[in-house]
Amino acid sequence: MLLFWIVYGIANATLRLAVSRTLTIDDARANELTQQFALGYQVRQPPLYEWILWSVQQVLGPGVESHLLVRYSLIALIGIATYGAVRAATRSERWAAAASLSLLFSYPVGWTFHEWATQTLLLCAACMFTVQAAVRFFERPGLRSAALLGLALALGLYAKFSFPLVVAGLLLAALSIPETRRKLADVRLLISLAILAILFSPYALWVWQVQGDVVADLSGHLVNQQRSHFARAGYGLWRLLTSSVTFLLPWIAIVALLAPEAFVNPKADAAAPSLAERLAFRAMIFALAIAAVGIVFTGATNIAARYMHPMLFIAPVYVFARIARLAPVAAARNYAGLAMMFAVAILVIRFVGVTDNALTRSAERALLMPYERLGAAIAERGLDRGTIASVNVREAGNLRAAMPELRVTARDSLRVQRVPQGTDLPCSFIWMEGQERAARGVIGAAADKAEKIEIAAKPGGLFASRGGVWFLARLDPQSPACR
Repeated sequence: MLLFWIVYGIANATLRLAVSRTLTIDDARANELTQQFALGYQVRQPPLYEWILWSVQQVLGPGVESHLLVRYSLIALIGIATYGAVRAATRSERWAAAASLSLLFSYPVGWTFHEWATQTLLLCAACMFTVQAAVRFFERPGLRSAALLGLALALGLYAKFSFPLVVAGLLLAALSIPETRRKLADVRLLISLAILAILFSPYALWVWQVQGDVVADLSGHLVNQQRSHFARAGYGLWRLLTSSVTFLLPWIAIVALLAPEAFVNPKADAAAPSLAERLAFRAMIFALAIAAVGIVFTGATNIAARYMHPMLFIAPVYVFARIARLAPVAAARNYAGLAMMFAVAILVIRFVGVTDNALTRSAERALLMPYERLGAAIAERGLDRGTIASVNVREAGNLRAAMPELRVTARDSLRVQRVPQGTDLPCSFIWMEGQERAARGVIGAAADKAEKIEIAAKPGGLFASRGGVWFLARLDPQSPACR
């Protein structure tokens, strides 16, 4: 199973390197954050992803290679975590492997995770590890099981602040099942909580030191204040319902097609649901209910399928536990064969989607922006060291990837504490054509003296790149825009 995910990652990473070295917006933002190691970077998200990326960059540098290594390593980790969680639920390596491979049928793992998401990758793995650890503790309580549960909880909380949704769902699910409710009183669970508290305390201390308000920051991101509370709550609930359905597609449809027996009423002599099956199903229901209550009270409207991971990503545990109980064992082979076909199809579709061919030539491809050539043009002007400030993190992160010695900052950066600035090094401000108003709002009249840098489109058959026009203004290093 590990070999499959390694080969899958290498194949897709090789395609990505062949097409472009430009970072996506999520990777560019992470690149802007990881210019130095810190206990925390932003209040909205915990720092584990940045810690991992920063560590890899000490060897590979801040270019696209470090991002691809972290991204595909975490996708492989999700596959292995899914295998472990489903094996704990089914006691079957065959069905566990089928569940892991079936992730390719899902929109996140099969498509969006190739270019989108950073902390969410860690979150998905943590959800599966937590379910596996919870099942292990309820079935075989012990010091080791409690310690593993504590480690899984710490991983999840360091991954993303939406992780408590899956924990709350699991807790309420355990309270609703008599045999697990009794085990919640086991004093060994204090070990889990102690491990969580010890491991999370460095970041918690950092948030306290910078006077961060996690709740306010998250609420501001999820709530649209332009409507009445009633209208916002109604819209948010509708978005929760539709997002829950779309998140599971097309995965649930393909899984049901290959094992229809598990999606109809079971026969009277069918085996009873396992503890893991009941726990996972109820955890999802309770997590969705908690989200619904939160929407009613806060009026959150920014609800989309991409936020369903802590509530529904553990669906393979429930679904494959049910399949293992009700479907023929031979059906597991179907998942392996179809997954291999999907792996090849995804690679082909991605190739068509990101190259300059007859089908996609007119597409707007931010992935083909010529940031590497822009970086070379800036380096020719002697500005490959010092500071370059920008309007947005896409420029900042990509310029750092092209010029590793550069210090970058951006107007829309989420960084709480700025990277220290060398006083004897130059500083410039860069913006893309069309961002003149935003640039003038930052540097004022200095924008009038900006130098125009035009990067021509580069024809090259399938691997052509776009052109672009930027403006570069040299500033006093003590300018507020440089800090």
